[in-house]
Amino acid sequence: MSQAHALLNHIIRPVSLALGEPHLIHEEILLSAATLRGFDPFAEDRDEGLGVFGISPTLHRQVWDEYLAFEPDKASQVRGFASQRQFLVNPDAELITNTQYAAAVGISALQWVRPSWPMADDAPALSQLWADLTHIQERRCIARFQKTLEKLCLQGTPDNLFHPA
Repeated sequence: MSQAHALLNHIIRPVSLALGEPHLIHEEILLSAATLRGFDPFAEDRDEGLGVFGISPTLHRQVWDEYLAFEPDKASQVRGFASQRQFLVNPDAELITNTQYAAAVGISALQWVRPSWPMADDAPALSQLWADLTHIQERRCIARFQKTLEKLCLQGTPDNLFHPA
């Protein structure tokens, strides 16, 4: 089993199902983001975000302050993926050390901006959506992200599983 397949089937998809809104866009974007970062769960480049999905501390706080604060049931579900002690001491570290929690935050960020979602097969627009959320500005990174997304959009995610929201 490839790392991408394992990440999708053991982290992204189960977290998406647990949060109640499984969707191909979650899978495509988070899997592509992880691929862009080379599956380095301990990536700690604050400019490019933290952890395997590259979520910045700023986006992390925005998701909590501007979305989850108004969705208490969802906030409780997301918090449930965090560790008991570390989250209270250093919540941003959870993005590095806890891939399920990072996926829950990434999915929540995508749910937060759901009105601006493009079509699931529009790789350029999906790339720009994630780049805007994570503040990726380097054109080469966006181009690599888009190239990865295009492959997923053409072939579908592993197992060709599509979960309409």
